[in-house]
Amino acid sequence: MTDSAQPRAFVRATNVMFALAFCACVLGAYWPTVKLLDLELADLGYQGVWIGGNARRITEVTPHGAADRAGLRVGDVLEFDPRRDADWVLAGYRNMPEAFRATLRVRRADGSRASVTVAPDRVAFLPTANDRLALLARLASLTIGMFVAVFMIWARPGVMTWCLLLAFSSFAPLRPLITWFLAFEATRPGLNMVSVLPVLNWAMGIALVPFALLFPDNTLPRRLSWGYALILTTALAVIAIQGARLAAAPFERDTLSPGPFLMFIALAGLSLLLAIAALAQTYRRSAGDARARLRWVLLGMSAALAGTLFAMVSIIVPAALESPSGGRLLTPAHWVISISMGFLFPLALGVGVLRERVVDIQFAVSRTLVFGAVSTIALIFIAAVHWLLGRLIEQSHLAIGIEGVAAIGLGVVLHRTTHGINLLVDRVLFRKHHQAEERLRRVTAALPYATEERAISEALVTEPARQLKLASAALFYRNSADGPLDRVLSIGWSGGHATTLEADCLLVRYLQAEHAPLRLDDLQMLPTGMPGGAALPVLAIPIVMQHVLIAVVLYGSHVNSTLLDPDEVELLQAIAKAAATSHQQVRIATLARENAALKREAEMQKARNAQLEASIRLLEDSRVASQPHIGQRDVPR
Repeated sequence: MTDSAQPRAFVRATNVMFALAFCACVLGAYWPTVKLLDLELADLGYQGVWIGGNARRITEVTPHGAADRAGLRVGDVLEFDPRRDADWVLAGYRNMPEAFRATLRVRRADGSRASVTVAPDRVAFLPTANDRLALLARLASLTIGMFVAVFMIWARPGVMTWCLLLAFSSFAPLRPLITWFLAFEATRPGLNMVSVLPVLNWAMGIALVPFALLFPDNTLPRRLSWGYALILTTALAVIAIQGARLAAAPFERDTLSPGPFLMFIALAGLSLLLAIAALAQTYRRSAGDARARLRWVLLGMSAALAGTLFAMVSIIVPAALESPSGGRLLTPAHWVISISMGFLFPLALGVGVLRERVVDIQFAVSRTLVFGAVSTIALIFIAAVHWLLGRLIEQSHLAIGIEGVAAIGLGVVLHRTTHGINLLVDRVLFRKHHQAEERLRRVTAALPYATEERAISEALVTEPARQLKLASAALFYRNSADGPLDRVLSIGWSGGHATTLEADCLLVRYLQAEHAPLRLDDLQMLPTGMPGGAALPVLAIPIVMQHVLIAVVLYGSHVNSTLLDPDEVELLQAIAKAAATSHQQVRIATLARENAALKREAEMQKARNAQLEASIRLLEDSRVASQPHIGQRDVPR
């Protein structure tokens, strides 16, 4: 797969806009529940059931409680007026002011009527710091999950990533939302937000199944297409039918209807089980290197889903069916779901995408972006914790000095946390990548000391292909200033592929003009004779010396068809720059050696010439010396 197959920038931008709008709606609906941290409810000290809309029959009276002190007994009927705020407080919904007293009309068991003044006790909905931190953690995990899903939609728009966004949104804290609505927003019985959100909440939870079926390559097994569509349609229909009976409403019912709620739980549990089974099937039908890369990713995601299922069945069901007077029953579930879906699932997905590359995200992801995103999320969570601690200090009326100590401590924690998060992300998500980069940096540092062209060629082709696990790499070298470039070393190329790049081809001319790396997202830029599949070149890096293009390196995708990220491109560009400098030094050294060899040859030739001249002089001297003797014999007497 090449860059040309990736979604256009407009498609990604459009998907992200819609995803962010959806996230804003979900988070805007659920984050107001943070007001529950300060909620003080009225405890009347009795249990009852609603009858006739605005009346409640007392079924149990707490000894020495507010109802017992006011003389209320089992069988009495409290008559509320929903138009009066005081009655809302006594109904156990609204935030109760201190020293509050109100009068209620009571119909006794014998039919007589009376007015009773009640001084209810104030009970915190989240009484301990652990309860408040748990709710914050749940909201933070929802936010983290939504942002992770938006990131995936940006990286790889498709059904799989949109299902992930819908699935994450279904893990919102629904039960605290109902309490917040009844305490702060409800005005009258009828259609309201709590009537709609439960249906959407659990309907979106079914999206876990298609996500698991599509993971990691966004393809659905053909044999499951029709059956899956039928099952999904049936489940959504059941949710739509049951959803209308689920909503809580003031002065009608303040707990979830058991039948519809249990139906939702059954469907949600079934979705989690089917998602786990689909992930297991994905591992089972994978083989070789793909299975090894998928093992820990699928295990982490399955463990997160199993933890959520445990919290749902063992904690949420009993707590949701009880009275909303306290929120601490859901505290264990908040922690379990926060760790599972706010930490473990995103971590497993991040390992799969960024480290093991089991998902073809079809665009370049920089580690700087990941560091920034993870650090920002962590700092937001720590800031929320600091805000909560500040509220606790304020409520306890402690000295301002403690606030200062807390601020100093927060600064130290933020500094240490940022460093620790960056180190953790580098070691967990990018360990192999970091090690490969370190080895390539050592290769780059050693290039200036290369003395042969072969060492430079191996640094440009062999080392990057081996360290970054590239499917192909090829070096084309120009022997003359305006001639073609010949392939001198390659990996992933065969003899049937192009052996030269013509000087007049568009790619060579563009690299000569720009002197910068070029992502080959346009197939028309590539000459004929290129390898296919993952080996198809996706990056071209020019090697320029004194403003003259002397070589071109073509790199393919990774062996699993994922593209090179910006850090890898930057590293390959650094190697190319070092290679250009080293090539110049090698050429200078080569010319120096050739010059020295020529000088030695000239000196040797000069010596040979001197020897020859000496020999000639000796022969001449010998000839001259012999001539007088010959003359003396010829002179007559």
